[in-house]
Amino acid sequence: MKTKLIVYLFSFGAIYSELIGYFLTEKYQFIAIFFVVLLDALFGIAKAFKLGNFETKRTFKAVFMLVAFWLLLATVLTIEKGFPFASFLSEAILLPILVFQIISILKNMQLVGVLNNKVLTRILTNIDKHKEI
Repeated sequence: MKTKLIVYLFSFGAIYSELIGYFLTEKYQFIAIFFVVLLDALFGIAKAFKLGNFETKRTFKAVFMLVAFWLLLATVLTIEKGFPFASFLSEAILLPILVFQIISILKNMQLVGVLNNKVLTRILTNIDKHKEI
C-alpha cells in the first residue's frame, strides 16, 4: 500500500512539474489575461462609483473571470502541447476574449472621463448597435 502511494505521488509530481514548466514558458499569455481583466475591473469599479451603483458582487465577477480565463488558457495550452497541429487554438480562442475585454476597458475609460475622443465614441456606438441585434 505504501509503495503504491509513493508511485502515485511521484507520477503526479512528474506530470504536475511538466505542466507547470510548460505554463511558465507561456507566462506572458497568463500575464496578458491578468492585466486585461485587472484593467477592466479597475475602470469598471471607477465607473460604478461615478454612477453611484457600486455592487460588491459585480466586483468579484473579475476574480471569477480571471480564474475562468486562466483555466481556459491552461486547457488550450495542454491541448496544443499534446496535439502540435492544434497550435492555433490559443490565438483562435483567447484573442477574441482579449479584444472584447479591451473594448470594455475603452468603454469604461470613456464613461469615467479618462478618454474623450470622437472616433472612439463613434466606434463604441457602432459596437453597441451590433450588440442589440
